Amino acid sequence: MFFDLTDATVAYVDALVGLFLVFGVAIILYSLDDVFIDVVYWLMRLSGRIRAERFQFSEQALLEQPQRPLAVMVPAWREEAVIYEMLKTNAVYSATTVFFVGAYPNDAATQLEVLRAAAELPDNIRLVIGPHDGPTTKADCLNAIIAEIGEYEKVSNIKFEGFVLHDSEDVIHPLEFPLFSALLATFDFIQIPVYSFRRSLLQMTAGTYMDEFAEFHNKDLFVRQRLTGVVPCAGVAACFSRKAIEALKSWRRGEVFDPIALTEDYDVAFAMKSLGLTSAFVLNEAPYTLDIPLGTDQVRRIAEPLAIATRENFPSDYRAAYRQRARWLLGIGFQGAAKLGWGNTLTERIFFLRDRKGILSGIIAVVAYFLAFNAVAILVLGTLSEEWLIAGYAMLNPTLRLLFFVNVVLLINRLVQRMIFTTSIYGFGQGLMSSPRVVFSNFINFSSALRALYIFVWRHKVRGEPLNWDKTSHTIPAQNAEAVQA
Repeated sequence: MFFDLTDATVAYVDALVGLFLVFGVAIILYSLDDVFIDVVYWLMRLSGRIRAERFQFSEQALLEQPQRPLAVMVPAWREEAVIYEMLKTNAVYSATTVFFVGAYPNDAATQLEVLRAAAELPDNIRLVIGPHDGPTTKADCLNAIIAEIGEYEKVSNIKFEGFVLHDSEDVIHPLEFPLFSALLATFDFIQIPVYSFRRSLLQMTAGTYMDEFAEFHNKDLFVRQRLTGVVPCAGVAACFSRKAIEALKSWRRGEVFDPIALTEDYDVAFAMKSLGLTSAFVLNEAPYTLDIPLGTDQVRRIAEPLAIATRENFPSDYRAAYRQRARWLLGIGFQGAAKLGWGNTLTERIFFLRDRKGILSGIIAVVAYFLAFNAVAILVLGTLSEEWLIAGYAMLNPTLRLLFFVNVVLLINRLVQRMIFTTSIYGFGQGLMSSPRVVFSNFINFSSALRALYIFVWRHKVRGEPLNWDKTSHTIPAQNAEAVQA
């Protein structure tokens, strides 16, 4: 019996066509929520509703108002490399703001760096050592911080009116605390944007964070707030009123955050809605922003009108990025589905599906890239070999051609949307680079999905291991002295 190359190539292409049909439909289904968000956002923008929902406090108005006492909660596990710089630069903004840094008993290095900063700003920085060795979860660390804040209030005869969330690598805008102070009389929870620092055009991993946060915090959150009334907490640059903290503590019988939650910020947003607390995502333009100009390595004030936002150096290492995203998938995808269900209304179900589809979307995208590579290879081989030319006719399937056309239109829309929002924050050059970074981001998401599935199914469900804080290594850039002068 002889091997028939023509039959083999036809069989191979037929199998590819079958996969094309399956994954072509899957990608369309997985893209419907993106199109829905795009349509709603642009209708809101064309109608003027987006502009109406922005806030318009001037810098002068924010600085001249009385400043409410704020407690800044910073959970820290092995953050000795960044926590001193973060505290030194951010704790000087307001005399009525106190930073409470939660460290673990078995993390002496972080404790020492917090104490070093506290020695320089004793009225604004407090070290909190939790009851458990680390790592536990950020939620567990935050609960220990909140308990200590209560003790501090008793001793100091003070009542904080706002409780602000930040991470050890954050660079805080000088007008953030005045903005929170102005809004606490109106809202129980306030979220402002989080952006990546500007990175070089060739930093693909770090660049994906620039693109994704620019789009999510300038489009998606507006739509979600309008349609569901839920404002997801980003875990940083977020402020809870005293009323919100007390309501959450009463609801959880003594704890504000679920101590086993890996994404306590996401989890708490739905708890606040169920308690009838008011939330707002706030874009309030300032006359300047904080960023790292090209050719420098220091944070500076740049005279560019942009929303008051926290900036971060998100991971530039591929491994660190997919490990971080795996933690998000574990918390939002697996834990979220188990705890929150799928909602009661159509819009709630759409957004829950949108939040959880990341478990499979990266895998689907990478398989689609493999199929696209095969399609191109078949076209090339068809010009060189009669067997491949004959086999390639199977790809003229009318249904397949329609799926291909629809997928191309969806891809173009996704790239254009991403480019618009990246350009709005970082300029046209970064906007152009956002297109190839979409592809790169899908490979990161592919790796993160595999890791999340491995941790949840094998380590957690089969072996019974707890889901703990998966540490991401952080960096924080030095700040020019002028940048921190309010």
